[in-house]
Amino acid sequence: MRDDAVKKPEPAFAQCLDSWAMAACVREAPEVSAPPASPLDDVLRRVNRIRTAHGVDPLYSLPAACTAWDGGGCVLERAFEDFGVVIVDYRRAHGRGFSFDHGLGDFVRDFDAGRFPTLLDAR
Repeated sequence: MRDDAVKKPEPAFAQCLDSWAMAACVREAPEVSAPPASPLDDVLRRVNRIRTAHGVDPLYSLPAACTAWDGGGCVLERAFEDFGVVIVDYRRAHGRGFSFDHGLGDFVRDFDAGRFPTLLDAR
């Protein structure tokens, strides 16, 4: 057998040059190790962990919503509605035939108290 007929293994970095090799599903991406820049960044990360665990895509930003005092439709209800969540309370999120602890009760209370005016829906 000739030497040039034997396929030599490529260096590890060469595998990354193919575009298909670099594509990765967001759900397979490693956890971000940088600390959150703000409390809302931490909430968004936690919301996205819940979303991806339920098989839906992560959000780029938290949705705007009304406080409980202004008629409901809280941020978490809007963030989770595409996988069937209907009601969110301070501890749990509920949909048809399922519910789960979201662990974001402090955020919900702070949002209802008006501490995140950038997330208020101008309805």
